[in-house]
Amino acid sequence: MSEYKPQGDWIFVEKVDYEKEQTTEAGVIFKTKSVLDTMYVEATIVAMGPGLPIPNGDVPEVDYSVGSKILYDVRSRTGTYKDYDIIRREHIISAIEE
Repeated sequence: MSEYKPQGDWIFVEKVDYEKEQTTEAGVIFKTKSVLDTMYVEATIVAMGPGLPIPNGDVPEVDYSVGSKILYDVRSRTGTYKDYDIIRREHIISAIEE
């Protein structure tokens, strides 16, 4: 991913496989794309911009970086490019500590 350097608060994350079949605890089988309107997705950050400054000029620190796993609202996905989904920093719900 070294050829891409997102700017501002743009983040590239691994693309979600929307055709992947999942099974609930009750045994219901569904594809990811069938529940996108209510789904949060885990993904790994592959590139991210430095962030946008707040009014005093500081860029707020975050608890994640390239390589971190995050949880984000897939409905907020701004676009896709090759093997990546593109989101903004504000749409990350949580960093995932392993």
